[in-house]
Amino acid sequence: MKNILPSHPSTYIDPKSEDWVPRSFDNFLSELDHIISACRKRGSLVVFRGHNRREWLLDSTFVRSCEAAVFGLPPMARLSIVISDSIELHRVLLNLLLLKFGVLVRPSSELEALEEKNGIDSWFELMKRFQQFPEEDLSNLKGSHLLDWTQSPEIALYFANYRRSGEGAVYICDATATGKTLQIIPVGDILNKMDKDGNAGKPLGCPLLFYPQKQILCKRANNQHAVYFAQMDLRYDLEAQWRLREKEIEDEKIFIKLVLPSGFEKEVEQYLLDRGITNSFIYPDEINGA
Repeated sequence: MKNILPSHPSTYIDPKSEDWVPRSFDNFLSELDHIISACRKRGSLVVFRGHNRREWLLDSTFVRSCEAAVFGLPPMARLSIVISDSIELHRVLLNLLLLKFGVLVRPSSELEALEEKNGIDSWFELMKRFQQFPEEDLSNLKGSHLLDWTQSPEIALYFANYRRSGEGAVYICDATATGKTLQIIPVGDILNKMDKDGNAGKPLGCPLLFYPQKQILCKRANNQHAVYFAQMDLRYDLEAQWRLREKEIEDEKIFIKLVLPSGFEKEVEQYLLDRGITNSFIYPDEINGA
């Protein structure tokens, strides 16, 4: 996104967070369309993520789980710079991830057979399953280093509005502006590289985008138009990493955080209902979409 500004004069840009804050739901929709159009005019791949609390960080479930267990942090709080910049935290989080995916859990023999027969990525499918069905993840270290995104703005809006009280947020990411981050390298190979480089004290780079051509059919993921960003350096949420990257690319924005104003919950729900975006659509394999 190059040199983009809000389309409505009343939309406020927070000078500290750079969040776009529209006054109404109608203005929110106009700004959302404005941002999407700017991305698509350039031929960019645009993806979305919704949070039902504006304050939540772009951290993976795995990182939130570790930081809550070790530091007692809520999902909207960052560690001090002294801690987050330390090589010790870098190694601790990395090796907890490698402990989970390699020692505590591994792809099943059925997944490995499918990998050999059909060319799917067994490690990716394991992590995707935990993302889509978190109740199946029995480890105390919850989730993976993947974050769910969607190619549908309506799906992101659903998650931004779901059971919210207060302001939500929709992230709009110009994935093309992140550089060559779309991955064809198997997740297992990337884990091995993270082990080698990370434990040698090397930086692990920007978030990587995963959307393999060959995947096991998952109706929930299909309905949600899911794609996944991998949080590579587990010390920093995606927003912090992308802000640093934006400083390296001239007049370019990788993402915009568009705030969903409070007081319009029922209006948003009706908007989504008119488009068939309901609990049962989002979760087609659960009774009553619960």
